[in-house]
Parts: sequence; structure tokens; C-alpha cells
Amino acid sequence: MHIHCCKIKILYKMKYTFKKDMWGDTILHSIQSEESTINHFGSWNWTPQKIQSLIDGVEQSKNKDSDESFDWQNEDVFFRSNKYGVFFVDLMKQRAGEKSKKQDLDLNHDEFIKFLQDFKKFVEENS
Repeated sequence: MHIHCCKIKILYKMKYTFKKDMWGDTILHSIQSEESTINHFGSWNWTPQKIQSLIDGVEQSKNKDSDESFDWQNEDVFFRSNKYGVFFVDLMKQRAGEKSKKQDLDLNHDEFIKFLQDFKKFVEENS
């Protein structure tokens, strides 16, 4: 998978809301954002500890060599965090046959960490 990397200098003001849905006895933490790629983080299996591990991985990747990264994915979204920023690929689009010459979303570290912290707080309060 090719990720185009460049330093992200502009703070992207991503807007999002969280929602708790019940599917039988299972809690689903869903995300609504103008960025559809971020919506794919919603899932039934999130815990504050899992989200904290993402926060830690992104934090640590900020100061590593350019060829070192922190990668994560679920079935719908992939992200790579390195010293240049956080780069997302929408795996749902790929499964639908949509091709892209670059990643679907670029965020700076602070913006994505803020999102993860907000999501962690929501999961803590709604689990």
C-alpha cells in the first residue's frame, strides 16, 4: 500500500459527533463526521484501553525516523502515522472498486490525537 507523505502544516478543524447505539445487548460506538473515512472507526469492540494504545502509537511516531511508522487498521479503514502526519486509506472504497492516487485523508498528529481523546472519553462514559 503506497502512502504519500508530506508534512501537514495546517491544523484541520475536523467536526464529528459520537453516538451510542444498541444492537441487542451489544453497544456500538458510532461516529458521524463530514470525513467519511473517520466514520469507519465506529465499532462494537472499542475500549478506552484500545483507544489509548492508538494515542500512544501516534504520539510515539511523531519523533521517529521518517521510514518508521505506527500502522493500524480495521476492516474498513487503515491509517499510518509517522513524523509527517497521519494518513488514512478508506478500505471500504477500495472494496467497492474505487481507486485513488493518494490517501483519502491527511491529518496532523494533534488533530487526530484530539479526536482519539474525545472518542476515548465518549467510550468511557458510554460503555
